[in-house]
Amino acid sequence: MFILDSTIKIGDYTFKQVHNVRIVKSVDLLSDTATIKLPISALFGNKDKGFERKSLEEEIKAGMPVSITLAYKDVYEKKEFTGYVAFVKPNTPIIEIECEDAVYKIRKKRINKNFGKTTLKEVLEFIVAGTEVPLAGDIPEVQFDRFLIKNKNGAQSLQKLSDEYGLSIFIDDNNKLYAGLRQLKGAGSLVRYNLHKNVIKPNLEYRRAEDTRLYVKVIGVQKDNTKIEVIVGDTDGEQRTIHKYNVSSKKTLKEIGEAELSNLRFTGYRGTVTSFLVPYATRGMSAEIIDNNYPQRSGTYFVPKVTISFGQNGARRKVELGSKLI
Repeated sequence: MFILDSTIKIGDYTFKQVHNVRIVKSVDLLSDTATIKLPISALFGNKDKGFERKSLEEEIKAGMPVSITLAYKDVYEKKEFTGYVAFVKPNTPIIEIECEDAVYKIRKKRINKNFGKTTLKEVLEFIVAGTEVPLAGDIPEVQFDRFLIKNKNGAQSLQKLSDEYGLSIFIDDNNKLYAGLRQLKGAGSLVRYNLHKNVIKPNLEYRRAEDTRLYVKVIGVQKDNTKIEVIVGDTDGEQRTIHKYNVSSKKTLKEIGEAELSNLRFTGYRGTVTSFLVPYATRGMSAEIIDNNYPQRSGTYFVPKVTISFGQNGARRKVELGSKLI
């Protein structure tokens, strides 16, 4: 039987007991977030100096550093989140502490900048300058003839890049800012789930490729920021959008869209699997799904999102399945 353990550090305070923690990590969200629920007050001190009851509403402030380590005693221990207090909800008898990863520091920066001819890396370096957030080393080579950021904070500037150019931008597990392809980060890292062994709750639907209706919008982005769009697939289905840089041929864009459509229109599982904290998984990894009852349905999928819950009701890791890889 697993014995739950945790270490929650907020500023100079350390909490070994927590009412509830929820952590969300996604390649489609700019920042990882965490919600920590604690009693509205707590005792601080030691036997030598004595104890004092303090109101956490008064002690915990926005901007304090946060780390969340979750564990099963003598079995598993990992720091699952690092970031900062974004704001506090002083409810009674439980206080909710909303946290954000290092994007919190980038969000504090105000930007007005008209770039001339530049690159994605140069724009990102300008956005993170002075925030102590380093760039990951695998930033794609994307060029702009012009790029304008007008009166936005740093997080809004990153979101502009993500929305307009189809980039997946987030703080990776090395606390570096990643920007690039959605399914590239974490490539090679694999977690295995056997639906009859280490999965608590599968919420999966098995679909055939021919029953899946969707279309792909392919946007070719030019150096001067002009765009060319091509659509392939079933326009009455779900939409997917991908961006390609410095591609001006509609024929090439169509071929790219058809290739992407074949990747998305697959026979396999859609949905989520929920496990305990082990095996470890995070967004950007690959998940192999093993079904002993239907071996032909086994396959490997990209993981776009992971949600972790920890508290009085136990510990769970919910893993979302994305595109089928194998």
